[in-house]
Amino acid sequence: MKIKHIAALLILFSLPVSAAFAQDAFKPVIAVIDINGVERQSVAWDSLRQQVESRRAAYQEQLAGREKELQEKGQELQSQQTLLDSEVLKAREDELRTQVAQLRQQAIDVKKTLDKLYASARRQIRDALVVVVNEIAAEKGIHLILNMSRQDQTVAYADNRLNISQEALERLNGKIQSVSLDTQ
Repeated sequence: MKIKHIAALLILFSLPVSAAFAQDAFKPVIAVIDINGVERQSVAWDSLRQQVESRRAAYQEQLAGREKELQEKGQELQSQQTLLDSEVLKAREDELRTQVAQLRQQAIDVKKTLDKLYASARRQIRDALVVVVNEIAAEKGIHLILNMSRQDQTVAYADNRLNISQEALERLNGKIQSVSLDTQ
């Protein structure tokens, strides 16, 4: 009998404790965001895209002009092939090859520079978005925000009521409309 009474007392005492514990339990507030989608839909992203396209076109025009000059030099050299001394011809061919190699290297350098500028400008957008997301989290009491971008399948499913992407996009557009492609 004593064992039954002890068991009953344990059950009796454990009920209020577990009920009280359940009331005091941490209840996290969770939201989701499409980070890449917000970035790509932002006004600042459009600014970045336009600047990159403009710079790329300008660089391409410069390189195309220089390439045309070298092609013309090559054609001229080929037409003079029978008129020039073999040593002079070889020296001019070597010089032309060097200029072609320099042009290729210049094209590579331009692409690297443009990629660096793009990455820097994209960081400006991402930094502004981080500030926006932190503001939203603080205002709404959100404890955890998960990324649901297509490229980053961190979230397999989320109720749309948890999605703060549109609000983040509106605030990001209010915070930053353009970025600079110039080096910092």
